[in-house]
Amino acid sequence: MSKDSDNFKIWSIIGFFAIVTLGFLYHDLYKWSNQSVVIALIAPVNESVWEHLKLGLWAVISFSVIEYLVIRESVNNYFFAKAFGVLAICFTVLAVYYTYIAFLKRNIILLDISSYILGVFLCQLACYKIYQWENSKILNRIGMLVLAALVLLFAFFSFYPPETGLFRDHNFNSYGIQGKVPKTLIQYF
Repeated sequence: MSKDSDNFKIWSIIGFFAIVTLGFLYHDLYKWSNQSVVIALIAPVNESVWEHLKLGLWAVISFSVIEYLVIRESVNNYFFAKAFGVLAICFTVLAVYYTYIAFLKRNIILLDISSYILGVFLCQLACYKIYQWENSKILNRIGMLVLAALVLLFAFFSFYPPETGLFRDHNFNSYGIQGKVPKTLIQYF
């Protein structure tokens, strides 16, 4: 095993614990911020499934800022790996949630938490493997575009969610930020 591979493995393990921890911290960040509209861009604003997918995206991005500074010289396809990893978290959470809801017809928080942890594990495993692929500028650009698109989608749908089950807060039968929908996001910066 090469030195780089060992380094990627160490950072993947550190990342697993960091991303899980950050996801748990981000869960209540919106409430802790006194419902800041700026914080709504990165933290769940309600208990909908969609809003909880933000946890994976922003925990991965937050950890990646530090990780990239350390391993950028030796890693291949960094941004593609991160985009793939975020999607792995999202798809894992969605698959587990909708599968168990179909059978049990009720929400079980332990399964929700477990699906997030499993998604983070799959994210980090995928990143570890993708880092070792042959370097591709095209894949990296695709990864950057996917991450940028996800950031924009999560921000937009926090303020303007479609009224479908994925976006519905089942606790309050509401969607997105209630009563704080800005005409434009720019007015808050």
